[in-house]
Amino acid sequence: MQINGFSYTSLAAMPGNTVGAGAVGANFGNTNAGANSVDGQSIAQDSCQLSAKANASNDSCIEKAEPSQDIRRLRILHLNDLHGAALPEEGRGGLAQVAAVVKREKAEVPEGSLVLNAGDIAEGTMISYLSKGGVVSESLAQMGCDAIEPGNHDFAWGQPTMRSMLGQVNAPIVCANLEQAEGHEFAQPYVIREVNGVKVGILGLSTDVSNFTTDDKIEGLQYKDPIETAQQYIPQMKKDGAELVIALSHIGVEQDRLLAKACPDIDVIVGGHTHTELPEGEYIGSTLIVQSGYKGQFVGEVDLDFDMTTRQISSAKAELIKVDSSVEPDPEVAQIVEKYVNSSNELAHQPMGQALETLTYSHSECAKLDQIHADSLRQAMGAPIGLVNGRNLRANVEEGTVTYEDLFNALPHTEDDAVLMKLPGSLLKEALEKRVAGRIVPASPSGFSYTYDLSKPEGQRITSITMDDGSKFDPNKMYDLATSVSLSDKKMFDNCQKKPMGSAQEIFMDYFKANSPWHNDPDQRVTKL
Repeated sequence: MQINGFSYTSLAAMPGNTVGAGAVGANFGNTNAGANSVDGQSIAQDSCQLSAKANASNDSCIEKAEPSQDIRRLRILHLNDLHGAALPEEGRGGLAQVAAVVKREKAEVPEGSLVLNAGDIAEGTMISYLSKGGVVSESLAQMGCDAIEPGNHDFAWGQPTMRSMLGQVNAPIVCANLEQAEGHEFAQPYVIREVNGVKVGILGLSTDVSNFTTDDKIEGLQYKDPIETAQQYIPQMKKDGAELVIALSHIGVEQDRLLAKACPDIDVIVGGHTHTELPEGEYIGSTLIVQSGYKGQFVGEVDLDFDMTTRQISSAKAELIKVDSSVEPDPEVAQIVEKYVNSSNELAHQPMGQALETLTYSHSECAKLDQIHADSLRQAMGAPIGLVNGRNLRANVEEGTVTYEDLFNALPHTEDDAVLMKLPGSLLKEALEKRVAGRIVPASPSGFSYTYDLSKPEGQRITSITMDDGSKFDPNKMYDLATSVSLSDKKMFDNCQKKPMGSAQEIFMDYFKANSPWHNDPDQRVTKL
């Protein structure tokens, strides 16, 4: 199969077909590598090559026979979680700037470069929403992409739109652990690509998308455990000739670490989902894990030197290349972005109200925009109480005239529909307990307030719940709760009665406009003791 001028072995055909077998490939080891960041500049550092994985020690380098002179450079350029950031934000990222870095780095290793994308490419900005991802997919196609693993936000506008959007990237879609009905494949589980004389296998692994969107958008899809799936497919990849195994993952860095421990035959995990910056990569055993933050603020780069005689990696390094205002935009991609910006200007500049001072959001407390979001849902549904995920808001609203684009950027996730849910008070308290535990962001309430104390034992940290209407909170009472999909789809609410209530984003915008102007004056509905 020819894509972007490169040769692929498609080992898992599209739905209904099965993976074919091929020649047995050589097994080889891996290398520890790192990079330090000084004044925003990445300094990559090489480390010595480990012996074959079956005999490798992560603590020391083992001497090998004299290497051959035929050393081939393989360069992996990786992106994740672009979230539709077509233009620079606060001087960072921008698709034209990302393209300039990718093209420059590819030009240094023209025969040995791979460009991989770990998903969540489009959902998150107004320009991307109005173009249904076209601004991103066209840009990725122009800069060149060799494989893409869909992220949970790529399902925001339904499967047909997702397939159309990713199809425009002109690269294989790889995803091994999502299946369609009757065991048919959702996408190719993996591809094997010959790069500079080395056969590289790329395996796609997804998070459980059912936790992030409505059932209608993922109808017919079944999720399989990513670790069990990797253990199933890696032996097949090696039989089909893969000499180097890459997991292209959208499961998050913590799950990537578990994957590396369970599957030591994976050489590199190119990750996404958690927006993690790993400046020099991270090793679990002999598996290198990399991730490049989000919104194109960095382009990740992994350089592997491969000994063609021993069929082993002889050295490796990983780094993050900063994408900022010092990067001259790529002219071809700049034209693509400009086309979509111009087409969206009329709606983008539509006035939606006034902010008398900058309105803030927070992922650690119940800030003003979080409260507006919760209150908007409760009022629209006529519910006595409301509760929203503490991570729904993503940007402040600056002082002055507020536009449609300002509000869109503040609450960008269009797939997070409103839901009216009926639940017992005991389950509401349990949900609050979970949201204040560990690193989970506290939820923002409406129609009630609560206090919490992290010094208390787990399960006892919510110290009070006070209802705004003066009634006593009753753990045995059934409450109607206004919320959104990002909270209602949690497994703890599987048995609750739920009613879809339309777009949470549109409800937020309508409420904001109707109640303008706004001060940044949050009340104390959430108190940390």
